[in-house]
Amino acid sequence: MVFDDYGYVKRWDCENTVFYMNANKDIANYFLVNYIDATSEGESGDSILEKLKALENNYTDEIAEKNIRKKILGLFENDSLAAQLDKNISAIYPIKLKNINELDNYKNLIYYVEESPYFFRRFVLPYTDKQTDELKTIISDNKEKTIRDILSDLANDEDAYFDLAEHKSINSVYELVIRLFSKIPFLQYNFKAEQKPMSIEKRIENSLDEVLFKYHDIVVNENKDLEAMILKEDTELTDADLERKIDELVREV
Repeated sequence: MVFDDYGYVKRWDCENTVFYMNANKDIANYFLVNYIDATSEGESGDSILEKLKALENNYTDEIAEKNIRKKILGLFENDSLAAQLDKNISAIYPIKLKNINELDNYKNLIYYVEESPYFFRRFVLPYTDKQTDELKTIISDNKEKTIRDILSDLANDEDAYFDLAEHKSINSVYELVIRLFSKIPFLQYNFKAEQKPMSIEKRIENSLDEVLFKYHDIVVNENKDLEAMILKEDTELTDADLERKIDELVREV
């Protein structure tokens, strides 16, 4: 769905690999998406690396029937367009994990794969069924919106950001969305302009009741001395009352 929203068209696929090019011929960006399932029991870094390398091996396979590059070149209308392939192709590897916590075991592997200089740029995108199921539900519930708007709205969730930063929302749809923006090169984030935030001083004032605000005004603006304010009160304040009010003011701050 993300590719469709940005004008990319599926032009070739075989088993777990799909090739996309943009419907606009002036956009010379091409993508191989190689889906990898790493949810089976006994999955290891070595077995995942073997699956990741399979695309690279098949891309330049000496056997013509297996050579993905030759099949893709045959999709171009002329040689001048085909000549742009090698310097403008990227590979995205969505890797389905049983548990997102397994990602810690594969961080070095992911770095190794993404930094490889051969054939194409690489982007590894880990995810879980829980994350994709939740995202599909949100998309289904917001059919009037484009995919890019839905993803941007999710990325703009400030509470989800802090939850993830504090490791409170591991395996969340927010975590997946942030990865999508970092791993899909053409995906554009629509920044949500916020109103100028209210000053801390103003927020404190709005949270105080009438009595506490009087004391806050004394402390901050030095409008009256404390004794004058006490004399203005309808009832006499004891030391305990005054201490209580000051404690309440401090807690509000």
